[in-house]
Formats: sequence, C-alpha cells, structure tokens
Amino acid sequence: MLISVTGAKDRELSKYLKCAASFYAETLLPKKILDKITLTIIIHDKLDAGGYCDSEEYSSKNPREFIIDLVRTKKIINMFITLAHEMVHLKQMANGEMKDKRIKNKYVTVWKGELVEDDISYWDQPWEIEAYGLENSLTAKFLIKYNLFSNLKQSPAAWFHIEAKDTEE
Repeated sequence: MLISVTGAKDRELSKYLKCAASFYAETLLPKKILDKITLTIIIHDKLDAGGYCDSEEYSSKNPREFIIDLVRTKKIINMFITLAHEMVHLKQMANGEMKDKRIKNKYVTVWKGELVEDDISYWDQPWEIEAYGLENSLTAKFLIKYNLFSNLKQSPAAWFHIEAKDTEE
C-alpha cells in the first residue's frame, strides 16, 4: 500500500497517520487488495465533517486509488478515530461492498448488491453503521500495538516519542 500525507504541518503526525492507515488497512483488507491500494491523506484546517473517503474510481467495480480528507483537531486521538472510520469506507469501496450508481439521472448507493433508499437516515445507512461500529476497536488495537494509550492524557507532542514502522514503499 502506498500512502502519502499532505497538510500535516508536522512530520511526526504525518508519520503516525501513515502508520495508522497502514495498520487499519492490514486489519481490514486482504493482502491481494492491500498491495494495489494508493491512499492520499489530506489534512484540512476546516471541513464540514470530521473526514471523508473518496475515490476518483468510485463508480468502478473495485477502486484502488483513494483520498481521505481529515480535519485537524486539537485532540490527536480524534484524527486517528476518524481515520479508522474512513478506512472502513475505503475497505467497503475497495471490496465492492459499497458503490454509487447513476440511475435515471440520480446517484444511488448499492450496498452489498442491494439498492439502498436515498431517504434513509444517515445513522441507519449500513455503511455508516459498520464504520462507527469498527472505528473505536480499530483505534484501540492501533494504540495497543504501538503502546500509545499512555499518550491519551498528554500533549500532542508527546504522541511522537516511539518508533513507528515506516509505511512508505
């Protein structure tokens, strides 16, 4: 998996976001898909949500190039939780579980082969249920693997005292 981060304003934050994205992807995706994924993470000072996952190839059967937009937050942990959430959406798109289709001049979402009504509440959308259901456990597993739980009460700078594996290929 090839991962790049832009807009982080901090090399250490960039390094840890790459590390987390790689960990989440390895947890969610089979290796045969993982090796073909390209991900760009873009950090923004302002967004109208915590994050977004998109692909230029979204309507294709199995997209492999993705962009995740994240909003910069004071509490670093929130960025990692949002990244986990958006990585679940990446998994859904890469596996062909969720895709948009254009039907009669209107975009609709197909979830696991079934057309989902466009008037369904955000909180009832099955792709969001899965993403919210997995975001905390993915983040916790990442924090455990890299022994970062102690950093939750520390300043953002304290997050970056351990060695993260290099995710660049």
